[in-house]
Amino acid sequence: MNIQQLKCFVSLAETLNFSTTAEKLNLTQPAVSHNIKSLENDLGITLFVRNKRTVNLTIAGHSFYEDLEGLLFRLDQSIKKAQRLSEKYESTLIIGYTETVFEKNFLPDLIKRFKEQYPQIQIQLKKSNLTREKEDLLNQKFDIVFTTEDNLGKDTDFCFYPVHRGSYGCILPPNHPFAKERELSVEQLNHESLVLFDDHQSPPTLKRLHRQIIENCPDSVYTYGDTINTVHTMIKSDLGISVLPDFVIGEDSEIVFVPLSHTEEVIYGIACLRSEERLEVKRWISNIRELFT
Repeated sequence: MNIQQLKCFVSLAETLNFSTTAEKLNLTQPAVSHNIKSLENDLGITLFVRNKRTVNLTIAGHSFYEDLEGLLFRLDQSIKKAQRLSEKYESTLIIGYTETVFEKNFLPDLIKRFKEQYPQIQIQLKKSNLTREKEDLLNQKFDIVFTTEDNLGKDTDFCFYPVHRGSYGCILPPNHPFAKERELSVEQLNHESLVLFDDHQSPPTLKRLHRQIIENCPDSVYTYGDTINTVHTMIKSDLGISVLPDFVIGEDSEIVFVPLSHTEEVIYGIACLRSEERLEVKRWISNIRELFT
């Protein structure tokens, strides 16, 4: 089954005339007949009832036409859209981001600045998953990703450029007894209701901190949030307190950040393949480094 067969089917379903369809699609009548017959063979169903004078859709053919008409229209629109974008832009830069507060605060201005300098480069933002970022870079799903240095480890396939050196802290509502503390230890979190961020989406330093908390806080009650926004909402709903890096915490009157003592530093930034040679990627990295180094 191919696009040509489907276009012949849709046109014939609308005209119910082989010669009209052939003229409309700039094909010969035998070519239209061949496409329809091949499509019926591929599907294993009869789409049309034909005789010397008339052509009519079968019940199955009518159902297939109703479903297919909108699909082909959307496909045609997608092709035209891609062609227009191809004419407008010389290249595309695909950036993977994780929806941190840092990204939400800085990305809009970064993109505006980049677009002013390089209007011929199209920028696409796509949500990335921290645990799959290396694989997605290698598979060229993304050109650049926002990530943490520890998430890349010592893998020499990637280059990392830091933009923020963060620390871990306790996230809690303003009315919590810990809210006025200048610093907290992990041991002080024992007996608390703790909302931990999903380990499958956490950088290695946060995973290690989770293990440390669980070992030192045996009397705590644990629940988990699968997104940062979920964790924030749970804290605001008095369902518990959490531990997160400072760069995922924005200005919010319903949340307080209290630093944790004796925790690892977490370095946040952007990464790309070490073998990356595309000029648009190098330009984006250069812009980032000018602003944050």
